[in-house]
Amino acid sequence: MATAEQIAALYRTHFPAFLRFAFHELHPGQRLVEATHIDILADHLDRIARGEITRLIINMPPRSLKSFSASIALPTWLLGKDPTRQIMSVAGTRELAADFETATRTLVAAPRCRALFPHLKLEGRPGDLRSPHGGRRIAATVGGTLIGRGADLIVVDDPIAPAHVHDTRRRKAVKTWFDAEVIQRLNNKETGAVIVVMQRLHVDDLAGHLLGGEQPWVHLNMPAIATSEEKWALSNGRAYVREKGHALAPHIEGRQQLFDRMLDIGAYNFGAQYQQAPFEHMNEDEARGGCFGGPDDEWGFPAKWFGMVPESVIMAYELFGVGKHHPAAPAREITAEEFERYSRWCEDYQRRLQDDPAAEFGPPAGETWPPDPDAPPPAPWVPPDEEEEVE
Repeated sequence: MATAEQIAALYRTHFPAFLRFAFHELHPGQRLVEATHIDILADHLDRIARGEITRLIINMPPRSLKSFSASIALPTWLLGKDPTRQIMSVAGTRELAADFETATRTLVAAPRCRALFPHLKLEGRPGDLRSPHGGRRIAATVGGTLIGRGADLIVVDDPIAPAHVHDTRRRKAVKTWFDAEVIQRLNNKETGAVIVVMQRLHVDDLAGHLLGGEQPWVHLNMPAIATSEEKWALSNGRAYVREKGHALAPHIEGRQQLFDRMLDIGAYNFGAQYQQAPFEHMNEDEARGGCFGGPDDEWGFPAKWFGMVPESVIMAYELFGVGKHHPAAPAREITAEEFERYSRWCEDYQRRLQDDPAAEFGPPAGETWPPDPDAPPPAPWVPPDEEEEVE
């Protein structure tokens, strides 16, 4: 059995262990439900600490412990190991920045944490906590000026709120601010590290902007449901494989719960926030609308079957099993072939409109929708078993 000093040494030298220590210090009486994604997340942050990664984007679903790990536990651990470190924590709002700072103060002041790092003391005015040894933990907000401040590590967390992500000017402002302010604030551009923590909200959000740029970023992208086989090799030699169709943490939030969540928030929001795969939406004001928008709003003509392919049907087809009927589906289930045909008709109509603005939408000659209107309805939808692999 390990001694108390051996356990303390593990906390001081191994970030994945300290992450769990920090969680229990700040959430006494609450059990941390172990999950594979926590190991993978902690390993990536440990590699940041070792200098193996200097640019990291973390895209994970809500409540995945990503902000706690990157904005609270990691800065505390780094300052405990080296009280001369300078760390900048940048949050999307003042309230979030204050929450991160308060949690950090509480963790540093906890008796067991003080026993681990007796030299770690953070004092000063809100937003600028200083160590007697020259280290700092600076709090800032996205969009604010960072002039005169430098850091060895910068963590940008939740740079834009879901309520603002469809505002083109706000998205542009966040990207412009990041390009102009963040990298320049690193004390050493080569060895300094930047972490961006967020859930994907839009194809043109900050993560999309950075991943599409010239600067290489390590991308830790873990959707709620795997859309392909995932393989993860950790620094300690362990390896994890997540099969296509499996939930990120099935014992915490399984596929049935995720399916219910999709119906609750809409497939458009689910695809972005939970799957980290935002897609273009022709009617961004309607999170639950059809994939191609409503006929009155977007096309200006009636089509009785236009709404027969809502986003929830597409999402269910992609993530929860081909051909499975469910409460959000139309009375008659839509197959992948039918959806592809429908998409082709929409593209054909767009082309015909360029030649004839009065062109009517409808299937090409000889085709009908649906192909077999008298087909019997499918059996009631039953959620797939958690262990079943979705082809």
